Amino acid sequence: MIFAQKLNSQDIIKLALVGFLSAIATIAVADDADPTPDKIEEIHEDWSEWVLGTANKIDGFFSNSQADEDAQKTRIRGWIQGQYDENEGSKVRLRVRARVSLPNTENRISLVIGDDQDEQTLDPANEDQQNVSLQFRSKRDTALKTVRFDLGIRRRDSKYQLYGRARHTKIFETASAWVPRLTNSFYYFTKSRFEYRGEAQFDRVLGKNLFFRPTSVLRWYENNPDECNGGWCYDQFFSLYQRLDQKKPAALAYDLEFYFREKPEFDVFDTVIKARYRRKTDRDWLFWEVEPGIHFPSDYDHDLTFRILVKLEGIFGYNTEANINDYFTPAEADWASQNPTN
Repeated sequence: MIFAQKLNSQDIIKLALVGFLSAIATIAVADDADPTPDKIEEIHEDWSEWVLGTANKIDGFFSNSQADEDAQKTRIRGWIQGQYDENEGSKVRLRVRARVSLPNTENRISLVIGDDQDEQTLDPANEDQQNVSLQFRSKRDTALKTVRFDLGIRRRDSKYQLYGRARHTKIFETASAWVPRLTNSFYYFTKSRFEYRGEAQFDRVLGKNLFFRPTSVLRWYENNPDECNGGWCYDQFFSLYQRLDQKKPAALAYDLEFYFREKPEFDVFDTVIKARYRRKTDRDWLFWEVEPGIHFPSDYDHDLTFRILVKLEGIFGYNTEANINDYFTPAEADWASQNPTN
């Protein structure tokens, strides 16, 4: 009874997904394996119908009108993630990311569950991105400017808290080959208090197969001193995305990441060099990803440390055909739409 009371909606979704994804993990890795495909597809279809049906019920809460099933575009992405680090050992996590579509609100409101894809973190197993919140979209959004407001519950500083966030993104038109983008996010947590995250990106397409994105991030925390040693954090990322021409849709990226701390003196907290490779399985809604890398953490005297992350991810709900570029390749890359998804 006590255990059941501690489970929230996100926990229930996770427990359900781990059972299903674990059962088919061995199938996904071996492309030539094909045991009982009809049964697995039936289960996946049933789950997708349940996702859409549940989303319609939630949408109906915001309006007296009947839910429009054709307008329902909710998708849930669930994945099993295993990570090994020479210093930290092994970690296995089940993660979920969902954006519940609410057509009756003219799609100005959506329910966000799980990981926040808008924040990149040093530790892929970091759980501070987990949240359940309502996201509000401004009526004045344009192709070059967006404003989002979030209200809900979010994990921060190892505990769940009520929080609010205002995020503004602006894309600048220039005459050069570079496309600048500036994002400012302001947070308030009931216990961790105020936070700020500023992000500047500069995108450039390099030929027909390469896309380059350097990203600068500035972070500040009022009441979470362990995060930035009581000061500011500065992170610098360089990502090179490569379009692959393969029989099965695949994506490849190379990353160089620097994490700095401003106190007690300006210092490199960690440096990460990694590659990411993602590939679709024989099933359109299921793909796997591997991320080998090395880093030099200050907590271990900047010694070279090997780490690797592997992930199996499935999509449930609306249009379950996986786009290999989602949450991997920036959508702004001119060639991203040309990377086939089937």
